Amino acid sequence: MKKFWALSIIGMMCVSIVFAETNLLEQGSTISLKVNIDNNVTIQHAFATALFAAGLKTVTTNSDYLLNVAITITPLDISNTHNAFVRLDLSANLVDNNGRVLLPYAFSFREGHFTQAQAEERALRQAVTKINAEYGNLLNDIIAAVPVQSVKQGSTIGFSANADRDGIIQNAFITILSDAGFKNINNNPDYQLNVTITITPLDVSNAPNMEFVRFDLIANLVDNNGKVVLPYAFSWRQGYVTQTGAEERAFHEAVRKINAEYRNLLNDVITG
Repeated sequence: MKKFWALSIIGMMCVSIVFAETNLLEQGSTISLKVNIDNNVTIQHAFATALFAAGLKTVTTNSDYLLNVAITITPLDISNTHNAFVRLDLSANLVDNNGRVLLPYAFSFREGHFTQAQAEERALRQAVTKINAEYGNLLNDIIAAVPVQSVKQGSTIGFSANADRDGIIQNAFITILSDAGFKNINNNPDYQLNVTITITPLDVSNAPNMEFVRFDLIANLVDNNGKVVLPYAFSWRQGYVTQTGAEERAFHEAVRKINAEYRNLLNDVITG
């Protein structure tokens, strides 16, 4: 049993603190995720990415826990400005099968732009940014400590990716694995690096001459029992004058990020 403090900041005016006593989650637990308002499923992607990075699995049925995300967007009447303003309220309670809250999470803020639709879009983007920055750390606070599984240098590792482009993601990972002393094989490897890439077109109304996409990557290294020994995930958006160009830039940025981060993460689990 672990005591947990959740801090919620409402706008710039009010701070509310929720105290909860919570059980620890175990890595590998299954979570079903429900979101009531989600343009381009960006909110769902943000939470799902944080869950995957923490070694948790999202499923649609028969889950160990439920992450219930409720979003309310309320128009605000602010008379001293010509812009439209909205207030976004988000609560995301992680509950067990008895309805007990294990991890409370909530925030609220206001956002403005030329039209209400643009203000709402900006508010949802700001919510994604906030979730990306905060939620993974909150999850890590309640996940039970598990023995770190080491990966022996010289082990064989298989690779799969669902939506690679010209093999650039595969080449980035395999180069790092090879430099670290691992061998890439397709048949009966000791470990498997499963990469899932999701590209979602985004409608950004305040940039009419640009095309934007959201890029999500999850790369979990699993053993022969399907247990995640090294979780890795990231997400962001990328823009260009064409959607194809935005996607290409997103892939090249992904390679840069993998090269900058993954080698150090891999070194932490390697044994001689």
